[in-house]
Amino acid sequence: MFSMRKGAFFTGIFTKEFMALSVAKKVSYLAIMTAIAVTVNAVSIDITPAFKLSFTATVGFLAGGMFGPLGGFLVMFLGDLIGCLINGYAPNLIIGIGTGMVGLIPGIIVPNCKFHLMGRIVLSFLLCCVVCTMGINAYGTYLFVSGGYVSYWSFLLISRLPQCGVTLANGIISFFVVKFLNHSGIRFKIS
Repeated sequence: MFSMRKGAFFTGIFTKEFMALSVAKKVSYLAIMTAIAVTVNAVSIDITPAFKLSFTATVGFLAGGMFGPLGGFLVMFLGDLIGCLINGYAPNLIIGIGTGMVGLIPGIIVPNCKFHLMGRIVLSFLLCCVVCTMGINAYGTYLFVSGGYVSYWSFLLISRLPQCGVTLANGIISFFVVKFLNHSGIRFKIS
């Protein structure tokens, strides 16, 4: 009875493909994807302290789609944490949680929703834009960069609204990356 509940629990937080791997392969896949997240975080282009050209949302979508909600969250949270340390920034826990949510949201939507892939990509990135980009990460960035100088709502509209365009670009890139990966013969299919 306990093993059935445990299996159902892990099936809800990881994908079936990920659960079928050995422990060593699970750790390896998570480590590789985290390294990709760190690399993408490191090559992000800071236009201003609040506006960043980055493809971390694409990595988050792939991690969530391949590994599930917990795997996607861990990859993105650790990728942000390690990326901050490598770049010499003090890690911001609020931004780290928001970045982790970029992996968690697609990890919930992609394996569990049964509509067309494009609809799941649109829904994932729409929620990531609202919850993460304009929500959690905006608040964390506001506390870090602009606290006390402008109102939160001014900061949100002026500095963070353009970031939604970056999220849209990540959604488009994710569609093509998923199509490519699904045809390449990798173990994980996002379909």
